[in-house]
Amino acid sequence: MFRSRAVRLAAVAVAMPLMFSLAACGGDDTKDGNSMGTFGAACGAVPKDGAGSFDGMAKDPVATAASNNPVLSTLVAAVKAAGLVDTLNAAKDITVFAPTNDAFAKIPKADLDAVLADKEQLSKILTYHVVGQKIGPDKLGTAGPYKTLEGDDLKASGSGSDFTIGAGSKVVCGNVQTANATVYIVDTVLMPPAATKTAAQFGAGCSAVPKDGAGSFAGMAKDPVATAASNNPALSTLVAAVKAAGLVDTLNGAKDVTVFAPTNDAFAKLPKADLDAVLANKELLTKILTYHVVGQKITPDKLGTAGPYKTLQGGDLKVAGSGTDFTVGTGAKVVCGNVQTANATVYIIDTVLMPA
Repeated sequence: MFRSRAVRLAAVAVAMPLMFSLAACGGDDTKDGNSMGTFGAACGAVPKDGAGSFDGMAKDPVATAASNNPVLSTLVAAVKAAGLVDTLNAAKDITVFAPTNDAFAKIPKADLDAVLADKEQLSKILTYHVVGQKIGPDKLGTAGPYKTLEGDDLKASGSGSDFTIGAGSKVVCGNVQTANATVYIVDTVLMPPAATKTAAQFGAGCSAVPKDGAGSFAGMAKDPVATAASNNPALSTLVAAVKAAGLVDTLNGAKDVTVFAPTNDAFAKLPKADLDAVLANKELLTKILTYHVVGQKITPDKLGTAGPYKTLQGGDLKVAGSGTDFTVGTGAKVVCGNVQTANATVYIIDTVLMPA
């Protein structure tokens, strides 16, 4: 029920307003040690005239400048989704590494949609594309690493007109000037270190998640956890139990939780008479369901090592394993892990957990 936004968060990096106006178009760049004009094969795709041209972009602040450039439309959409337009336009003397539409197209659509739906993660990715100082081409490859607005350092290497940003993003049109920024258009979305530590969804059970719609990973990432689960047909028994316990609003209103979600097949392991009895006993049902919820988000890299975890029911829950192989409690296996919803990280499991 939930989409790995962390992952491919990458897509979002894009939003860093590539809004940039060509350095070539006006402005005294020599005061910043920048006497070089624009450079790179992709500069040929910039309009020759109008607001989206180098001269036109040089007149506008970076987010506005980018909005007039058709090769940056995905980045512009990301910046708007993150609510960063005013922030970028008002910033003074910054450098922006702006992913092209083709850079975003490298990211699977479902992953990109999930990142665009996660404002917090999107903001982190986009601000990782912004440095709080103007950097000329003569300094770009030698004066770093650079502190980004996201907070992490960003490395750049190269010289002349050949530069690599981060782990492998190439500058395809550099030294573009806007009214408040120097822009380097890049061919790959940059990912901050924190984002790269978060894995994608994993597990054989992930193949049962719908590819499209509200029940897909991208769809679930937009909704709080109880609503997201209700759109996933493999979790219909769990959803019925949550409703019977009156926990829908509680789960949807929780912030940054981890949910261990038993599948329909997990509930089918219980004798029908026993399951019916539990569903009819609201107090007992609530204890069981809240034992599946931890009041913090737990990423796969910490899942098997940072416990035991205090559940909302009050008891401790142990998790063992690493990589993509995890056992929760006394024997429940994670069959689809690291699913993201708007307020939770979800691990779908093959057995219902029972508190002591």
